[in-house]
Amino acid sequence: MAVDESTIYVADSSNNRIRLLTIGAAAAAVQVSDFAGSGTEGHAEGAGAAAQFDTPMGIAVSENKLYVADQDNHRIRAIDLASPNKTVSTIAGSGTPGYKDGTGAAARFYRPAGLAVSGTTLYVSEYSGHRIRAIDLSSSTNTVRTIAGSGKAGYKDGTGAAAQFDTPIGLAVSGTTLYVADYKNHRIRAIDLASAANTVRTIAGSGKAESTNGIGTAAQFNRPTGIAVSGDTLYVSTRGKLVRKLEYR
Repeated sequence: MAVDESTIYVADSSNNRIRLLTIGAAAAAVQVSDFAGSGTEGHAEGAGAAAQFDTPMGIAVSENKLYVADQDNHRIRAIDLASPNKTVSTIAGSGTPGYKDGTGAAARFYRPAGLAVSGTTLYVSEYSGHRIRAIDLSSSTNTVRTIAGSGKAGYKDGTGAAAQFDTPIGLAVSGTTLYVADYKNHRIRAIDLASAANTVRTIAGSGKAESTNGIGTAAQFNRPTGIAVSGDTLYVSTRGKLVRKLEYR
């Protein structure tokens, strides 16, 4: 989900649509509607229901654009919220699964999953590519670069490409820190964006798939998926059917 004032955007993955929740003054006033996508899996640019997605996952909103990680199309899409027709276009990714830094459609992703935006940078987690990528939205060519991850599923703290993830999904950014829900490692990781080397460290989770409260790596998660940040608190959803809270004290 992504929130923009009184509007919530939802990636309805199995229905291959982006849905819209408009929130009124009372609970009964919440209106759910289709926003983009035909409901049939595929790839098509266009407006509203004329566009097609294939398993849309992470979404993020910024500056009149709604960005979508179109997972099984291996592309990053953008919906122009300022256009009356809500036009959908591809900003990065060739559609062929793989790994390649580059500009726009020359870049390749392997099942992008999570998104987070900060300023003019859109961060992307790759579910099957086991990397964290970044797209420079300020450039007309939407330049894609890798900020962390070797591309091999594993677990290792370290810098940039020396670090390892296993199926990263949720992303959240706060200041100069990018938080990652490292799904199959059952951990929460943090990337220091202020360091030139993009240092990756583990902030919570032992690596064992359990649901145990505790401090730092003494805590346990069962496949963390979504992550959100508010002040000094992180909220994490898990496949263990829980929403967990991490507080810095």
